[in-house]
Amino acid sequence: MIPDRMKRVNEACKEALGEILQKEIKDPRVGFVTVTEVEVSPDLQQAKVGISVLGDQEEVERTLEGLEKAKGFLRKELGNRVRLRYTPELKIHLDRGPEVSERVQDLLHELEEERGMDLLHEIITALQASQRIGVASHINPDGDSIGSLLGLAMILQSKGKEVSSSLPDPRRYPPQYLFLPGRELLGKPEDFADDLEVFVALDCSNAERLGDLLQSAEGAEILVNIDHHEDNKMYGDINLVDEKASSTAELIYRILVSAGWELEPEVATCLYTGLMTDTGRFQHRNTTPETFYIASQMVEAGADIFRVVREVYENQSLSYTHLLGMALQRVEVQQECGLIYSYITQLDLDETGASLSETEDLIDHLRVVRGTSVVALFKELEDGRVRVSLRSRDNLEVGPIARAMGGGGHAMAAGYTSDRNIEESIDVLAEVLRDAQR
Repeated sequence: MIPDRMKRVNEACKEALGEILQKEIKDPRVGFVTVTEVEVSPDLQQAKVGISVLGDQEEVERTLEGLEKAKGFLRKELGNRVRLRYTPELKIHLDRGPEVSERVQDLLHELEEERGMDLLHEIITALQASQRIGVASHINPDGDSIGSLLGLAMILQSKGKEVSSSLPDPRRYPPQYLFLPGRELLGKPEDFADDLEVFVALDCSNAERLGDLLQSAEGAEILVNIDHHEDNKMYGDINLVDEKASSTAELIYRILVSAGWELEPEVATCLYTGLMTDTGRFQHRNTTPETFYIASQMVEAGADIFRVVREVYENQSLSYTHLLGMALQRVEVQQECGLIYSYITQLDLDETGASLSETEDLIDHLRVVRGTSVVALFKELEDGRVRVSLRSRDNLEVGPIARAMGGGGHAMAAGYTSDRNIEESIDVLAEVLRDAQR
């Protein structure tokens, strides 16, 4: 249910945008447009704008092209007319009734697929034409970032490329992924070649997540950005970003298939790890029929799926088990905002001997508690800040909340870093959730 406050915001934005489109847009490509609905996210970061366009398919396409160019102007004018603490980014979509909408959406899907194929071709051409290639992923790596990184590094090495590959902080390599093949290819950030022709950033929604590797990325002749996060900043020279993809590993698989390269068993094991972990063992909403098809192709290619499950989910240290027990003992629920949470301190890590990198999946133990809508795990970092992991159990999207806090992620799984202590971080999140549900 949309809170009354957000209903008022939606209606005000709808009225203002309708007036702007009628009176202020002078682009001859833009035909007769009606704003049918506006849905602003609780954190005011995004607004989904439904429109109808009078005319045939060609006129619809011209209008969409004109509106895409006018987004900046529309947002500026909206900010002048509707006073909000933040003017949302506009996401415009067609709404002309089921039959027409389906036909137009099919057309847009075809255009998206065509553009996607162009991007795949651009990336493959750049990789094939280059000899010195850097590959890296983000800070606080997970199964998808590591699986994609190792998989692509092995693919490129098999093609005779000089590959520099690393994580921003190799010391924080999660122990549950030590079994993956290709780990010997990882070096240190300072060992990256100075004259890279191509740098491939994997699973990074923004360039800053490359940490110590950012300078190497910016110094490369071509920066390739491959990701599936909906809040990606499109910072590359080539941006293969598909928020509908289950994982970055899925995008690496598409590149491999489009290039006609063979899927070796070790590469398949790495990519399957990324696919499986980012879909929560094929349980999250980003799991699609295509996800299962790609997984089947990896199994057919020789991915060691049984070892992946055993090593990632069934091979924890005794130290981690003790840490898990401490976290579960602290679980609390704030019913008024539907929040269930726990926390981990640096003292906990010292007492148990566990490492923070082992805790990637600890939050999943909290998701099983019924009667809650948002799950949070607060993890104290060495510098005193707090890393907050969020998951959604309901229809409340946590991605916009994380972005409002300076972080990012997906609609149902996201995170951010807080400069406050654990207690204050919990209070702030609870207040944000209460506001979002009013």
